[in-house]
Amino acid sequence: MLVVLCDLITDINMHIPGFPIHPGSVHRLTYLDLGPGGAANIAIMGARFKLPVTCLGQIGDDIFGQILLDGLIQESVDTSSILIEGGASTPMAGVIVDPQAEPAYLGIARGLDLDTLPDRWAGIIQGAQALFADGWAEHPGVPKTVLAGFKAAKAAGVPVFFDPGPGNPDIPEGWIQEAITLTDVLLVNDLEASRFANHTDPDQAAKKLLTMGPEMVVLKLGPEGSTVYAGEEVHHTPGFPVTAVDQTGAGDSVTGAVIYAWLHQLKIADLGVLANATGAAKVKKRGTGRNLPTLQEIRELLQEQGHDPGLLPGINEGLKK
Repeated sequence: MLVVLCDLITDINMHIPGFPIHPGSVHRLTYLDLGPGGAANIAIMGARFKLPVTCLGQIGDDIFGQILLDGLIQESVDTSSILIEGGASTPMAGVIVDPQAEPAYLGIARGLDLDTLPDRWAGIIQGAQALFADGWAEHPGVPKTVLAGFKAAKAAGVPVFFDPGPGNPDIPEGWIQEAITLTDVLLVNDLEASRFANHTDPDQAAKKLLTMGPEMVVLKLGPEGSTVYAGEEVHHTPGFPVTAVDQTGAGDSVTGAVIYAWLHQLKIADLGVLANATGAAKVKKRGTGRNLPTLQEIRELLQEQGHDPGLLPGINEGLKK
């Protein structure tokens, strides 16, 4: 079972003719969708890879919380341990995407105050196959909760997957350094790697991050692909040449693939191919949540790019379903 901890939000995805948007102007949207976002994307992607998934987090009892729950339930994600707070608002993100597929984010979180890991959650984490959390920290209590979850996982030998992301600018990011020391698989882009390792060269930064605790660092390079660092082994996988319409959720899709590949003990080279194929399949689609790539779409992209899914141990059966 994969446990996804915190950052359960609802996304409003909007595609616009282009930036900038000037005050007083009127623009027609070319796409609009409302559904699960944030770490719920990893939960959905994990479920699509046929992993049993449980979400642990806090939401409000509003319509946006219900939309989030409905989307997760439709993807067979266990939502029974999510805390629903009366009178609180579910965190939301407005995702605005331009014709170059580049997203901008507008976020809000109100009325949530969980700042400790419930005992029941600790038990669920310690019985899991893997734990994932990110560094978005939708409110000030999240870092403490995430760190407690990581420590519970480490005590039980449960692998921890962490994607710091850009973080919440309103919350000091010092806690992310501690989280990295508790992480088994760290997923970062080049800018994040340089920032957290305090090194300007992304390659050297990733190698430095590897010395801080993780067993593996996955450097996400967008259209350029990904580089995986594990011990002394370094493997770069070129990106898949596709036409991107929406980069939102691409990193989350990659994370879901990496978790699946790790749990199925794929070789690093195969992990890179699956991760890149999953991210490329996502950017060809608009939106997040239930608009993430399906296994069939990933399989078709692998075949189009000359990769036989049967050559990737552990995923062929899943991709045929």
